[in-house]
Amino acid sequence: MTEISVVLSNIIDDAELTGRGERGNPQHLIELVEAIRPGQLFISKRREVATKRLKALIKLLRENDSFRTSLRSYILDLLNAADHIPLYTESGLQSQSGFFSEAFQKATHLILPPVYNPKSLRDLIHLVFHENDDHLWLMSLSDDLLVELLDVLGLGSAIIVNDVVDVQQGTYHQLLNATLILSHKLAAMGLEADILTRLPEFEELNSPFMTQNRELVRYVEFIRKQNIHPEDKDSNADDHALVMLRQCADCVEYLRKYRGHFGASLDLTYQMQRISQHINRLRTLVKLTLKPDEINPQALSLTIVEFLKEVVREENQKHSLSKHINDNTGMLAFQVAENAAKTGEHYITSSRLEFKLFLFASMGGGLIVVFLAAIKLFFYYLHLPPFGEALSYGLTYGTGFIVIHILGFALATKQPAMTASTIAESLDTKKKDGGKEGSKQALSLPDLVVMISKISRSQLISFVGNLIIAFPLGYVLGWIFYIIGVPLADEHKAHKMIAELHPFLSGSLFYAAIAGTMLFSAGLMSGYFDNRVVFSNIPERLRQHPLLKRFLPKDVLESFAAYIETNLGAMAGNFFLGLLLGSAATVGFIFGLPIDIRHITFSSASFGIAIASVGNDVTRSQIVWTSLGIFGIGFMNFIVSFSLALFVAMRSRKVTFKQSAKLVELVGKYFLKHPSEFFFPPKNAIGSSSQH
Repeated sequence: MTEISVVLSNIIDDAELTGRGERGNPQHLIELVEAIRPGQLFISKRREVATKRLKALIKLLRENDSFRTSLRSYILDLLNAADHIPLYTESGLQSQSGFFSEAFQKATHLILPPVYNPKSLRDLIHLVFHENDDHLWLMSLSDDLLVELLDVLGLGSAIIVNDVVDVQQGTYHQLLNATLILSHKLAAMGLEADILTRLPEFEELNSPFMTQNRELVRYVEFIRKQNIHPEDKDSNADDHALVMLRQCADCVEYLRKYRGHFGASLDLTYQMQRISQHINRLRTLVKLTLKPDEINPQALSLTIVEFLKEVVREENQKHSLSKHINDNTGMLAFQVAENAAKTGEHYITSSRLEFKLFLFASMGGGLIVVFLAAIKLFFYYLHLPPFGEALSYGLTYGTGFIVIHILGFALATKQPAMTASTIAESLDTKKKDGGKEGSKQALSLPDLVVMISKISRSQLISFVGNLIIAFPLGYVLGWIFYIIGVPLADEHKAHKMIAELHPFLSGSLFYAAIAGTMLFSAGLMSGYFDNRVVFSNIPERLRQHPLLKRFLPKDVLESFAAYIETNLGAMAGNFFLGLLLGSAATVGFIFGLPIDIRHITFSSASFGIAIASVGNDVTRSQIVWTSLGIFGIGFMNFIVSFSLALFVAMRSRKVTFKQSAKLVELVGKYFLKHPSEFFFPPKNAIGSSSQH
């Protein structure tokens, strides 16, 4: 309390020496906030300390008229001397420069902050609340306590009107100017092609974005023409404006709700984020200019407090690159995860028929991988330069994975990134009945346990299908080449291939984790391209392509467009995965980093080729340890890719899953009661999805 008293006394002394004090000098306000600031404590302790100090300030002001009068005059002088427009129209609102330009600007401001403008209220707030975590303790303070502070000082309506009846000057005048500026910006954003083309029911003239502008212009101009005090405003103008702002918000919600139909992009997400921010800010400004008989002084003070907390938070984080990325990639991440979830449904077996079909598909995947492993050895012995080796490996894998997809085969460990998104979709409690996009409700925990059992047996049979073909066929292929005198791998290379699979004497498990991250990345890439197909309307563009229409029969073109619509994402993800897996070791060699990959199916095929290439000159110990290494590789492939995909999918849906302990308990009980269902489907299980 002593520090607060000293600051208040200094304000009185300064006012007595210079008449009313030096207008626009924020030093006393900086010192006052410094006296209230709780310092580096735990959040709960900060709230306690800040609340105690704020109550002490209120007590001093109630007991001392001089303190109260001088502080009120000082704050009003600061407000009168400041330019409010940047605070209302820029703070917390993204610029029109775009996502990447804004990100670059924030990054440069972290290194070299922008110039401080002493005339700007926005910069004044940044000076007063200059600590990066000031918003944390300020947000923790009770709104009622801050409203009480405003009431004690007799501020609130005085902050807005500044005791000036003429609305052509003062804070109120700047509020009206800011309202017009933001309204014009919102109208322009609503007429952007990406927005307007996705709202076909609205033409430019009857768009709510245009209508809100007309209503707000009428609202502001009526006040200015009459040059009257706020309480004499047209009783309906503000209502009309708020209704149109609500319709603009409904348009944004419509785009979000039907994102599966429209797709998403960083540019569109950025525009929608800007539009939402401008709508919310305009609502706040309209509240601040409402007439007193429509909003009581207590409610006005509460609006000011909420706005203060908002701008302090935004000013503290205005250079935060991570916040910028998180705010703008949410919808795109959701759409990527959404498409990955749709793909994941094809990798979950329910009936015994689906289980058998998935086994055969996995066996086909193992067959292709054996030949990919052999082709990789061929390129190895060409001794290409590093770039040529990385490119040849990557193209081999990428092409092979696309062939696996086209033939309807399955590759073990590629599914977890997809099935994790499906689980996140099931956990999404925000989904409700009654809409095209939201027709699927979140699963209950017991239903989710059943889904986990399905995923478990599906992943297991995928491993089995790959391995029962990859190792034996690899051995047979290696033996054939060994018999004819041209081994696929010479003795040194073969022993090296075996040693690289040891679970502890090599980096195989670590490299398997790296492969898991690449499998996860490929899942995201598949979802991204599936989203781009929708967002860019690629199928229809193919149908209307002049050259394709000229040289392809109509039914062939239609089939091609339909195939691209449903398979482009999967093929892109497969090719991307091939490039990653094939080039990882070479990239590690070039940069001198311990980077390589181990994949369970490729490892088992390589093991079979290596044993045959040395004429079975392998000890029993080597076989045991290598086999353990291969199973360890499979586990790492699965757990890393699944965990990363589940984390991203849940973050993209803003799912906060607080029942994990309960879920683990239910899974354990279900396993004890029905252990076979984690390995085989029950006899009466009904099929639920077609397999990929």
